[in-house]
Amino acid sequence: MTWVESRRAPEPLALQADAGGYWVRRWTGDEWFAEVDAWVRARLTNAGIAVTGAPVPYTIRFWAAVWCYPTDHGLFWFKENNPGQAFEAALVAAMAEALPQHVVAPLAIEADRGWMLTADQGPTLDQVADTDLLPLWRRLVTEYAGLQRDSIPAETALLASGLTSLAPPRLADTVHGIADWFGALGTEHPLCLEPTVLAGLRRAGDTLAGLDAKLSGAISMALDQNDLHVHNVFRRHPSAPFRFFDFGDAVWGHPFATAPSIRSALVNPNRQGTWAEDDPRLDELTDVYLQQWSDLAPLEVLRAELDVAAPLHAVHRLVSWHRLLVHADNIEVEAWAFSPQYWLSEVVRLFAPTDQGSTSP
Repeated sequence: MTWVESRRAPEPLALQADAGGYWVRRWTGDEWFAEVDAWVRARLTNAGIAVTGAPVPYTIRFWAAVWCYPTDHGLFWFKENNPGQAFEAALVAAMAEALPQHVVAPLAIEADRGWMLTADQGPTLDQVADTDLLPLWRRLVTEYAGLQRDSIPAETALLASGLTSLAPPRLADTVHGIADWFGALGTEHPLCLEPTVLAGLRRAGDTLAGLDAKLSGAISMALDQNDLHVHNVFRRHPSAPFRFFDFGDAVWGHPFATAPSIRSALVNPNRQGTWAEDDPRLDELTDVYLQQWSDLAPLEVLRAELDVAAPLHAVHRLVSWHRLLVHADNIEVEAWAFSPQYWLSEVVRLFAPTDQGSTSP
């Protein structure tokens, strides 16, 4: 038996504070599960695969429901997203066509409902036993840059899935639109902003209108997974190419906006959490990543481009949260308000000049 076939279904994760909201109640309801279960079993049966145990509700949050099915061909994963990220099923199907070397092709999707059924691919990077993470992460940033570069010719197909475009000419309008959404919230809404914060968000939008002029033009827009970390990468066995998954947060934009994810995944104690923020290996990994683009421009140009583009990570994350929040009720918003509030504050800090003379990057 292979590693994939011998893996056991995970223990179900406990519900959290959004459990009383609309989406978790829907995804824990008998009617919804009966419909999904029938769909999953029919697709597995059509593929000659038999379910061998009870399905496990692995993750149920207001942004997505993920169920794990044990079968005689290993584990299979079903996912339905919040409507703000329901494009993921169509996106992954398009990626499986255009860049199959980087992702797992779904066994089945239903794009209209954002349903996706995918075979397990073995351990994720958080489960590997490597004591020296540097070689592993050198591979990771190299292969992730490869995914981004391979996505560039597939732009039309990927955007057709419903993927949000955050190419520089769209940034200002996007941030102003988010500011308008926040501004229209009632004073009792959990995310109602102070006037000074809202004004800062609007100034950030104004600043982003000039970002295009600061870029070299050497780097094309590409896919940003927008949530790169060790839980979202399969490593089937040590010599196998990595397979990236979980693209619900993805956007189309400047690829270098992914750089802060690389650093935070190794510093954040909830992810890998083994390196200090000033560890020089982080700079080495950044250089490894940039070297994958060095046929397009000299490294000094790429480093200058990174300085301009990396702060866009905050914008990409805010956009991802906003896509979810427009479909959330107050219970769900209150439960997770700290995350969009953090990214909102980062966008203001990075892109909204203040009277004290600070400037945006």
